[in-house]
Amino acid sequence: MRVCFRSGAVAAAEKVTASTSVTKREQEMTGTLDWKWIGIGVVVMVVLNLIAGLILGLFLAPQLEGVASPKDVELRGGQIVLAAVLNFLAFAIGGFIVGLKSAGRTILEPGISAAVAVLIALLISGNFTVVNLLAAGLVPFIAGLLGGWFGERRQGTV
Repeated sequence: MRVCFRSGAVAAAEKVTASTSVTKREQEMTGTLDWKWIGIGVVVMVVLNLIAGLILGLFLAPQLEGVASPKDVELRGGQIVLAAVLNFLAFAIGGFIVGLKSAGRTILEPGISAAVAVLIALLISGNFTVVNLLAAGLVPFIAGLLGGWFGERRQGTV
């Protein structure tokens, strides 16, 4: 292909193509957030956490008889581990679902969904502070990212 150095027409067209391809590559790497899937992810993760709570309640049923307040419940080591594993799995499975079903290559959507689900839980319980959000939201955020990554891999976009 020849380039006319006087008019620069071909060179200008190549520059536009080059900048457009850079923009496309950046967009492919970072993706664009789909707020619809973030919202769906929040609902999925809240529902999965409610299911995890019911499963935990089945395991702790004898210990929960006659308890009127969450402050009256004392968990032992194995029970705490069970609660933590169920909680982690709820966010990871929710992240997997969002990563699998959402279009594009972003794994941030499930992580953001997990953080918003934690925010909602903290607001409902009356325990919202920025410190509580950071402390309680870090592991679910990571679990959501991990699940989203596996979902994107299953989808074939990563």
